[in-house]
Amino acid sequence: MSFIAEFRIEIPPLAEASKAVPEMRFSGKDVVLEDDQARKFRFAAHGSQFDKFEAALDADPTVADYTVLTTTEDSAHYVVTYAATADTRGTYPIAIEHDIAYLDIELQDGEYTVRARVPDRDALTALREYCRANDFPFTLDRIYQETAIGAVGNPLTDAQAEAMRVAYEQGYFDSPRQTTLDAIADEIGVSRQAVAARLRRGHKRLIETTDIPNQS
Repeated sequence: MSFIAEFRIEIPPLAEASKAVPEMRFSGKDVVLEDDQARKFRFAAHGSQFDKFEAALDADPTVADYTVLTTTEDSAHYVVTYAATADTRGTYPIAIEHDIAYLDIELQDGEYTVRARVPDRDALTALREYCRANDFPFTLDRIYQETAIGAVGNPLTDAQAEAMRVAYEQGYFDSPRQTTLDAIADEIGVSRQAVAARLRRGHKRLIETTDIPNQS
């Protein structure tokens, strides 16, 4: 069953331009692909320092060209064409390979925040391992069932969500496991017993709020 994943990642495209205006936020949804590589990105810029941002676009080695579509007092829309010879590595190739659909993308101060629909946990694991292999800092913030969230909100407590996120990031659910309850407890700053209880209750709550088809 598919689910929604929200994560943060640092990748080269537009990183330098966004760091030049850390108070500005950039959001986009659609990407133009060419030979399975992201070559263009259409996005909205939220803020006011457009001249400074456009000067940074001119200097960003990942940008070949850009077009300003519209501009208002506090927002503007751009289309960026990435430089063919620049380092524009991202996560789109692995996302395409594993049928991961990016729903929302935000960029601020060099870090992308992504909300994606993921077909299964194997696909999310593949994405995480791809990021590790390419030295892309990757932080998983949240995973949830879309239907459950729409109906009842996040089914997990903050403590349960934190334990589940850290356990997933450190490979506790991998086979074989890449970490232990003690290591997760040290990361969170609680006891081993508390981590075990949070994971157990979190799993129970997710199952209770997930529509699992009856196979009988």
